[in-house]
Amino acid sequence: MDSPSQKLMILLVFCLAVFFSASSASAESVLVRELCRATKVNPECVAALNSDPRAAKATSHLSLGEIALQIAAENTTKRLELLDQMLVDPNATSSWKPVLKTCKAHFETAALQFSTASRELGLDAMSANYEVWMASDEIVACLAFMRSSKQDIPPLVTSCNYVKTLVSIGDAVTKRW
Repeated sequence: MDSPSQKLMILLVFCLAVFFSASSASAESVLVRELCRATKVNPECVAALNSDPRAAKATSHLSLGEIALQIAAENTTKRLELLDQMLVDPNATSSWKPVLKTCKAHFETAALQFSTASRELGLDAMSANYEVWMASDEIVACLAFMRSSKQDIPPLVTSCNYVKTLVSIGDAVTKRW
């Protein structure tokens, strides 16, 4: 049978483990808060970064920046999947198809630019910043094409706005770190 001192020791070790893991996560989330304060979209930034456990595990500004840009590339790619679903949806308005096809190409390019920026960040922050702004230009071009086609596609507008949030995060990353 376990003695009371053994139970106390196990409880103490468990409490210390919980305490140190909580304080470590708290210290690491300071990096996320710092980065998000540097954006124009603080609450959206926190939500985007906290949606991926890698952000909380970042140990430096550079590692968080690389992770943030990887998240941007991955989330932009996920938006591509939504566009693909809309393109094959038989209930989608046929007049949306040309806009969706054009914007799909813009989203593909934006995802590649975020990915390139994440690789360049530690080597050349200015080039990484350029890639982020090129991703922004792709989303602006998508929205402009939608407007010029006189189409209003709410899910596409939402996706574009989300990627604009990712651009703001990427801009803060590449300017600061």
